[in-house]
Amino acid sequence: MQDDKAWDRIADAIDTKYGLVEHGRSKRPVEDANDLTEFVSFIVFDRDGERYKVERIQGPAIIDRKTIGARRAGATVRMENVYDPDEISFRTNLYKQSGGDWEAIDPSALGL
Repeated sequence: MQDDKAWDRIADAIDTKYGLVEHGRSKRPVEDANDLTEFVSFIVFDRDGERYKVERIQGPAIIDRKTIGARRAGATVRMENVYDPDEISFRTNLYKQSGGDWEAIDPSALGL
């Protein structure tokens, strides 16, 4: 796993402002390319009585998206991602706990 200074700054800022309820790291196969692996770092924190989770995903970069399907009426079209296993990309996702599930939200909704 590559050193990620941006994630360290995010985690430190949240820990300083709200405190951490839970944190950890794991790895999992890429959803549409099971032969590739992505690493997930996460932190869980409480803000104003609500529980939030931030995930930082490090994995192979998407270098192309292929459209697969026919050009006739009613045909379904699907997208297929092409990955470069040597190039690394990062994504950060924010979730809010709703009942027992995590619901994805826009970070600007927090007003930070």
